[in-house]
Amino acid sequence: MKKTTPVVISRRSPIYRDSAFVFENIEQSKQAFDAEHRYPQSGEQLFYTRYGNPNVMETEQEIARLEGSDWALLTASGMAAIDVALALFHERENTGTWLFFEEIYGGTKDYTNEVLQARRGIQCEYFKTPPGEEKFDLMDLKYALDHLKPKLLYFEPVSNPLLIVANGNEIIRLAKERGIKVVVDNTFATPALWKPLEQGADLVIHSVTKYLAGHGNITAGVVCGNSDELHKAALTYRKFVGHILSPDDAYRLGTQLKTFELRVTRQCENALKLAKLLEAHEQVQNVRYPGLATHATHQEAVNIFGKRGFGAMVTFELKGGQPAVETFIANVAPHVKYVTTLGDPQSILIHVPTVFSAERFPFPGMIRFSVGFEAYHLLEEAVTRALTAL
Repeated sequence: MKKTTPVVISRRSPIYRDSAFVFENIEQSKQAFDAEHRYPQSGEQLFYTRYGNPNVMETEQEIARLEGSDWALLTASGMAAIDVALALFHERENTGTWLFFEEIYGGTKDYTNEVLQARRGIQCEYFKTPPGEEKFDLMDLKYALDHLKPKLLYFEPVSNPLLIVANGNEIIRLAKERGIKVVVDNTFATPALWKPLEQGADLVIHSVTKYLAGHGNITAGVVCGNSDELHKAALTYRKFVGHILSPDDAYRLGTQLKTFELRVTRQCENALKLAKLLEAHEQVQNVRYPGLATHATHQEAVNIFGKRGFGAMVTFELKGGQPAVETFIANVAPHVKYVTTLGDPQSILIHVPTVFSAERFPFPGMIRFSVGFEAYHLLEEAVTRALTAL
């Protein structure tokens, strides 16, 4: 009996691992390349995965839906997304000054210093909080914008690891009144809490590795926007530097995005409960969580997040300094592990002075806690056990 291939109707698209796709004739290839030259990915046929891949494009559409953007562009890491986004505003001698909030991801700051300034010759300045404060002064920002006259402003609505919330709506308004381009790293807030493009930001980036993927097993980034001009430029830059995400990772990410809203909602709920538990404990001091009324930027958080939540990160200090942290880490395990990332399903932590440098964060007892979406009673039991051991 001759065997035939059975018909399969799948709920999901297949994974297209091909590095390149087949043309049937010369005319077909001509049309594809002509269309690619006019506007990347605008042709009826894809032909090379570095230029575009069906799995990547399908997942990009889902992220654009979540972010409320006209387009999304996936990259191989969060840092690659930063590189793509910022490269779009590099105009040789007309680039001008770029202003970065100082309270940004350390990797971004290193990229700013080592790549943008040292290699590309871009003048970068930093906007700081007033000395001794964990809050941005918008009057100081107005002065900086008027004095430095930057062409680009870059900030994160929730800083890492101090969790300083910036009034993103007002910051974007101040920048756009002055004709300044705005790029926002929205990794910590996520589109579940705040959507910068709705406020007029030019581009939004995420380390997809964190909350969008949410399982600690994909490294990816994304750039989102509404401008056709920026979209065309971003697609062109990505294909030439090779920053596109792999088809396999794009496929897996697509499945993980289906639970994004559920996951982040649960993580925010767990984080608020944990912050209140820590705040009430005698061995803990300086609990930093934007959802607490005692937080220095609680009102800023309310202004931009409303009632949607306050994020899933909690930073706090143990009174006993680093020895207390060592004891805490030993006793909160195995449920909570020491891992240098965030947004995972199960709660994880780091010792801030060790990971981010004690010079910048001279708080020997400081822990940054990434709260997962596990059953809260399991987290509470582990943390209570560790605190009791102090």
